[in-house]
Amino acid sequence: MKSTLIAVALLLAPASAFAQSSGAAAGAVPNSFDRPAQAQSQPALPAPTAPAVAATAPDIARSEEALRAVIAAAQGPGFDYSVFTDSLAAQIRQQADQVAPLVKGFGAVKTIAFERPEGEAHLFKVTFDNQVTEWVIGFDADDKIAALLFRPVES
Repeated sequence: MKSTLIAVALLLAPASAFAQSSGAAAGAVPNSFDRPAQAQSQPALPAPTAPAVAATAPDIARSEEALRAVIAAAQGPGFDYSVFTDSLAAQIRQQADQVAPLVKGFGAVKTIAFERPEGEAHLFKVTFDNQVTEWVIGFDADDKIAALLFRPVES
């Protein structure tokens, strides 16, 4: 996985991979996992001023709680844009009509497991009834979600 994951502040999923999973709606959403941040022409998160510290249990728990809330919102009433930075909220609003049906098509969440830190963000493996995915979630200095990415796990 490339280190540029965290530099991109978008909610993204590769449509071609989701089209193969049963029950997932089709949509055309770019895949930033495989492209450098510069090609996205989106604002990057500020570079950390100190070396990234290994993830700690409270940080992981906070990230998992926020991720569960985002997934529940996507599968339910819709995104709570107040939890995102302004720029990420604007990007999610543009993609919500494509992303929400994809996430709903995954089915119920079975498990969420922390995999590893990705810079200052966290990578989780989320297993749904119909799809296994990887999610990256990161926060800014104001504790707003500044990075949110997902993709299917390649088998």
